[in-house]
Amino acid sequence: MTTQTRKLQWPTTSPRSKPYDWCKCGHCPAMSTEVESICCKEVDQVQVMMDAIPGDLSCITLHPGFDAVCLNIYVLQTAYLTFRQYHGQLTDDENKRNRYIAYRQFVRWCWGWLGRHVRIRLPACAVTCIRNAFPAPDGQYNGFKFE
Repeated sequence: MTTQTRKLQWPTTSPRSKPYDWCKCGHCPAMSTEVESICCKEVDQVQVMMDAIPGDLSCITLHPGFDAVCLNIYVLQTAYLTFRQYHGQLTDDENKRNRYIAYRQFVRWCWGWLGRHVRIRLPACAVTCIRNAFPAPDGQYNGFKFE
């Protein structure tokens, strides 16, 4: 029995090497690959979260829920305990573990439950904010891969 990964399609324009070409929120840096270069303003589910706040929220990272759900170390520690219960222990590298759980938290916050093996691209602004909060010691990251 094989497991298939469902790929969700996102709007893209090419090329996306410079953030001012595609970023609408003003917080997206240039990403290492074109597939990672997506702005929060381009993702419907993320825009729904932004629209839930009165006023014109320019970026999802400015949403009061973003810090609480994705960057609060106590929330991430608790989410990791739940993850570990069902999936086993992750790496001993605390920042790498926190990044992984923060990405999962962001997905859960915006999309709810997607199902097993469903991978989605996250906005560059959110990814960068999480990476800045929990940096890799060498500054190298795997980036998004569909598989």
